[in-house]
Amino acid sequence: MKSWFIPANLLAAALLSVGCQHDSAVVRPVAGAPAVTAVSYHPAATTTRADADARTAERLAYAEDLLRHKNTRQLPSHLRRRRYQSLKQLHAYRTAAQFPVLPAYSGQRQPCLRDAEGRVDALGYLMQQSGSPALLEQLSRQYPGTRIETIKDAGLKHWVQMSGLTLEECALIQGVN
Repeated sequence: MKSWFIPANLLAAALLSVGCQHDSAVVRPVAGAPAVTAVSYHPAATTTRADADARTAERLAYAEDLLRHKNTRQLPSHLRRRRYQSLKQLHAYRTAAQFPVLPAYSGQRQPCLRDAEGRVDALGYLMQQSGSPALLEQLSRQYPGTRIETIKDAGLKHWVQMSGLTLEECALIQGVN
């Protein structure tokens, strides 16, 4: 019977090189072991609509789960109720899977509250459902392709304060795939 012997330093190098790495990082996990060049995966710039929708649904499921498990005891009861309602609406949006087509500016995908065909992103949907469609229209006209956390608008600030969500949480919901 043959036995296979794998040197410990090669096994360690193989196991450590599988994790998340930066582009072209050279890893020497064990002193004296051969250098291992790590390569990270970057999806192709051209993906199908189904791939983009699957990424969006996965990102929104992650955001929804994270926000549902956050401690909100410090919030007043009326904001906790609005937050709960927002998360129910986020779930409905995600399961309906009618996501916008994100435009590319300078070769990078950018957020849009409303796409050219009228489909709204998750944050835009929450604005619509909370009774703020005029704010959604104003922001999508004035700030196309702009991350929500960089917009300085009094109406947006008020909407965020009254939603039971923070600006950082809204940015997480908006995301970009």
